Amino acid sequence: MSFSEKHRGWLRLWEEGDGCGECNQHLCPTVPDDCPAGRVQDNCGCCEQCANVEGQQCDLDGAQKFYGRCGEGLVCLKKIPKKGSEGEPEPSCVCQEKGPVCGSDGWTYPNVCQMKEAASRLNTTIKLTGRGPCHSAPRILQGPRNLSNYTGNDAVFGCEVSAYPLPNLSWRKRKSDNFLPGDDPHISVQTRGGPQRYTVSTWLQIQGLQVSDAGVYSCISHNALGESLASAQLKVLREVVEEIKGDAEEEPEHFDLEEGSGDGQL
Repeated sequence: MSFSEKHRGWLRLWEEGDGCGECNQHLCPTVPDDCPAGRVQDNCGCCEQCANVEGQQCDLDGAQKFYGRCGEGLVCLKKIPKKGSEGEPEPSCVCQEKGPVCGSDGWTYPNVCQMKEAASRLNTTIKLTGRGPCHSAPRILQGPRNLSNYTGNDAVFGCEVSAYPLPNLSWRKRKSDNFLPGDDPHISVQTRGGPQRYTVSTWLQIQGLQVSDAGVYSCISHNALGESLASAQLKVLREVVEEIKGDAEEEPEHFDLEEGSGDGQL
């Protein structure tokens, strides 16, 4: 249980007191404008409060009114404890409708509840256009970032893409027509599904950096509906130790050896 959830629970008990008494809505606390899961009535049925979102702890029916109620389309359930786990799991809000959905914004959501939450947070309207994932060209959720390191060290670029049908991902260095790693033994590429459904992640690792490795690297993704690309620059620094005459100390000098001018943007 997080500190904020404890705080909201004690605040709720303090506001409602020992009993409900007569309802006076003029005394109700102010409700924030941004309630991602909508609003619900408090335990006394007098004042409104923000509903709990999916995954947030909640109060089971008949239990002590501490955490609050789930929003529309959500139900409060207690998960079955895993073997070997300590303590009893707290109940949390779970979406009643299972399975991914496609929103009118072209994004795939894990369920309709999270689509509604996203619309509330963005202060916009997102309509349900279909059950299942959206058919779309690849969208890069997280592209590679510019890197800088010394010769002999390693560098790793990462890239996460969302699309359906699932895309093919590849890496290429600017001014080269060949996809990586090719036959270069100090470069490797890994790709796997996830971390979310209908997303694919890939990593490009360069071991034992050499001066010739400097340049701009691109993550390329494509499926039957289109292609997207994100690039980042790798700077390779070489440390040269120069002995100064008449001084026993050695002063390192850093040389910035780079190629290209990638900005890490789409």
